[in-house]
Amino acid sequence: MSLPPSAPGTQGPRAHDHRTRLLIVLHGHIPQVVGQGTWPHGANWLYEAAAETYLPFLRVVNELRAEGIPIKATIGLTPVLAEQLLDPRFKTGFRWYLRQRARAANEDREAFLLEKNERAAALAEAWRDLYLYLREQFEALPGQDIVRVFRELADAGEIEPMASAATHGFLPLLPNDRAIERQLDVGLAAFERHWGRPAHGIWIPECAYRPPGLWVSPADGHAEIRPGIEDFLAARGVRFFFVETHLVAGGLTPAAYGGNVFRDYEGQSPYRTHAVRAIDGTPVGVFARDPLSSQQVWSGVVGYPGDPRYLEFHKKSGSGHRYWRVTDSKADLAFKKFYEPEKVHSVVSQHAAHFISMLRQVEPLSDGTPGLVVGMFDFELFGHWWFEGPSFLGELMRQVSKEPGIKMVTAWEALQETPPTSFLTMPPGTWGRNGTFEVWWNEHTVGYWQTVTRIEEHMEVLEERAREGKLSPELFEALERQTLLLQSSDWPFLIDNESARDYAEERILRHATDFELLARVADAPEAMQREVLDEIAKRDRSFGPELAGRTRV
Repeated sequence: MSLPPSAPGTQGPRAHDHRTRLLIVLHGHIPQVVGQGTWPHGANWLYEAAAETYLPFLRVVNELRAEGIPIKATIGLTPVLAEQLLDPRFKTGFRWYLRQRARAANEDREAFLLEKNERAAALAEAWRDLYLYLREQFEALPGQDIVRVFRELADAGEIEPMASAATHGFLPLLPNDRAIERQLDVGLAAFERHWGRPAHGIWIPECAYRPPGLWVSPADGHAEIRPGIEDFLAARGVRFFFVETHLVAGGLTPAAYGGNVFRDYEGQSPYRTHAVRAIDGTPVGVFARDPLSSQQVWSGVVGYPGDPRYLEFHKKSGSGHRYWRVTDSKADLAFKKFYEPEKVHSVVSQHAAHFISMLRQVEPLSDGTPGLVVGMFDFELFGHWWFEGPSFLGELMRQVSKEPGIKMVTAWEALQETPPTSFLTMPPGTWGRNGTFEVWWNEHTVGYWQTVTRIEEHMEVLEERAREGKLSPELFEALERQTLLLQSSDWPFLIDNESARDYAEERILRHATDFELLARVADAPEAMQREVLDEIAKRDRSFGPELAGRTRV
């Protein structure tokens, strides 16, 4: 990426067309759950995402290809997610899960027929047929490899893959630079193995950015001067990342996950590419979320998912299947009415048309640069949370293909077509509640950060031993794996929102305990080490190629 003449060593401005550009960004992430039980917070979490988001998206892609509709999106499958999708335990468990879902729907159908509830029985039959189809779709994939299919889309130029930190660690709050390096080095190496190419760009977990300067420890409150996130990215050849709106725009903006953010400074337009400058002078591109279009897709209150005709997420039968529609987003679940799928297609089309109508209103910037609308979403929103979401994406791409004033682009294409014209100085922030770090750093998570700090400091002592040849490579890999898994941002997130606080605390304790057990057997006889390694490997085995031989000489 280059900058125009305002930055040293750059070329002149490039010619470009003047269509509004639409950048759809889908961030796929599930923490390590394979090997950690099944329900309610184990592997079923991943099975649901695969059945309700990843496979439906691939089905929509096949439909678009058959119609000759261009496909454009920037998509990330976090390294820990990709590792799980490639795990033989996932493939076996997922086949069982799809069979079980079809069987449960069929049992619902028979029960509804006994009740003479024909509408509900028809819905149950539709669920049964859907899961039977998903099973056929999955088993037809070469090697039952979902990651491979996404890689083929990238090879065809239809999607642009983006990297992430290894286990979605919350980078700005990690206790030292070595911890950030560990998350990025393992994550970027895994990305290259999964996608067959180095990463142009990255999704920094939770869009959590911290500039260079004073850093305060969430574990003990001590302060020190540390590099900014862009310094770590530039050193690894990463050329762009994504942030929440207010980091670029300033003023008053709504955060993706709730709350309003007021930054008392005059910012810049989120409808163009930007850059920050690393300490070595390297520009690193920045994309800011468009709050208006994003809200239409995110919000179940004012956005599309709250339409009365769509499938209700929260109300489920005893089998776990859903038979009701939203009806009224504010209504008690007891008052939900039965879903009417025959009425949904026209609604999806209307919402895609409305989305495009908003894009038409985006004016070129004052220098003539076409507006860039960055729609940033959790991938799992489409299908898992919003059942009709994959169909919406397909319909959006259909309608954009007929819209002369709009052009879909990937992030890298946007940077190449309209390079940033100046460098930004951004404050810290996330796309979490109120745009701050507060979801991950609060009175309830201090103990978590103390554990992370203690384990990371111990890991670095053991890493030095490994460099000196005083620790077996396999034991070092297992220690580093537990360190990374402990650092997942999902654990403090679940503690804060209390949706699965007990589970998060259990996982924190388990990874810390496994680390300490591995550390204790470092000087034990080989047979004892083998026993401990084998037992822990029954649960956790991600990143084998990346962790092997990572000790630095």
